[in-house]
Amino acid sequence: MNRWQFLLRRLGRKLWVRASLYALLGVMTAIAATLATGIVPEDFATRFGGDSVVSVLTILASSMLAVATFSLGAMVTAYTSVSQQATPRVAELITGDATTQKSLSTFVGAFLYAIVGVTAINAGYYGAEGRAVVFVITLVIVGLVAFRLLAWVSRLSSLARVGHMIERVEGLTREAMAQRIGDRHHPSGPLDGPSFIIASEQTGYVQNVDRDHLQGIAETADVMIEVVAGPGKLVRRGDTLIRTSGGIEDLEGVRAAFAIGPTRSFEQDPRYGLVVLGEIAGKALSPGVNDPGTAVQVIVTGLRLMEEWDRDPAGARVVHDRLLVQPIEEADLLDDLFGSSARYGAGDFVVATRLQTVLRSLGDLPGRVGPAARDYARDARSRSMKALAEGADRKRFSTAFR
Repeated sequence: MNRWQFLLRRLGRKLWVRASLYALLGVMTAIAATLATGIVPEDFATRFGGDSVVSVLTILASSMLAVATFSLGAMVTAYTSVSQQATPRVAELITGDATTQKSLSTFVGAFLYAIVGVTAINAGYYGAEGRAVVFVITLVIVGLVAFRLLAWVSRLSSLARVGHMIERVEGLTREAMAQRIGDRHHPSGPLDGPSFIIASEQTGYVQNVDRDHLQGIAETADVMIEVVAGPGKLVRRGDTLIRTSGGIEDLEGVRAAFAIGPTRSFEQDPRYGLVVLGEIAGKALSPGVNDPGTAVQVIVTGLRLMEEWDRDPAGARVVHDRLLVQPIEEADLLDDLFGSSARYGAGDFVVATRLQTVLRSLGDLPGRVGPAARDYARDARSRSMKALAEGADRKRFSTAFR
């Protein structure tokens, strides 16, 4: 992903960014109402330019302050609930939820618009034409607020639901897989012959690699580049980011292609999404929660994702022909996704049975997932046979999965 696009997407998920933009828009709209002077019909200004607009703005300001405060409290409650029931790694999706951000931003923006409007009217900033325009704009904003309020009420019913969070993580993981699925057809390292190393100057997780930028640098320097630190890898200061077949002068440009942060990111790292799904299943199987149904839901979600990963993209071609990248191993994907269920659910008949069913289904796939799934199914079966207590469940499991 282009590094600027990555940064904008990350910035757009910050709640304060969208809220600030909506608030600025509300303030500018209230101020710009004076531009309508001279183009508003006299009859229209007489009818709607009276003192009633002050009452409407006052009601809007007082109500939006209460609604915004309540909404923030509901969001914090949902954030805490998801952190406790699922995993803290998925809780960040609460504040990054588009509907949540749009609703809260609309409430804050409408509140500031109303405050600025009331202040301007009381200061004599508007004439009759300006007040008429403010009145019409206020009606539009009231309609927008009503729409966002209904959307927010609908979102509240699912915001803290674990099933909804599983769906969100599944969607993000599928997007990341779509970006990395072509890597299996891409030339991989290591480089042949002598190589030059460019190291990281900071410690953290690689969140994004701008391959287009690296391709341009490689073409300019007429070299091949092996990407050693792919998305999701933990690097420390001095660790290798890339190896090159020749010297590169633009060292800062190379390092700028790598976004390194304190945590992993969903964007280019499908393994992180699978790890989060595995953590949700592991939390559900803990004695304090004891919710095998959620673990089963994660296992079925994993079936859909691994089916997508096994497909070869139509018309796949190598775009970055001067880059060598390491493909993701299917065995690692399966362990990230099903590891928690295999370990903590080995002694649960329902979870163990569903895991074997899914793994054996994946084992029939024609691509690279099939062999890895069959190996993982054998290991999971052996673990369950040791963990299941002697009795009917163990006998049924042994008979069903030989």
